[in-house]
Amino acid sequence: MALDVHEYKDGRMGQLLFQIDDKAYGALQPAFDRFRQRTGGFVDPYGDLIVDSQLSVLISKIAELKVKTDLLAVLEACRDEGSAIIFVGD
Repeated sequence: MALDVHEYKDGRMGQLLFQIDDKAYGALQPAFDRFRQRTGGFVDPYGDLIVDSQLSVLISKIAELKVKTDLLAVLEACRDEGSAIIFVGD
């Protein structure tokens, strides 16, 4: 299982920014669960999810975990650029 994170612009999936493997997904799942409780958005390894205005919420939930991941830097860069992302599951 891989969960890809792509740039999302103008209704289209852009370049691949990051890949989340099984181990990383397991470590990040508590943050994804809290994100879902707060926003209703479900980061699912088998489905797709566009995250735009809720990106700051996702960043804060991942940061709260204190898990070392490059995903946090990718999400922060997208937020700072005003870009949306899309999680693309298998």
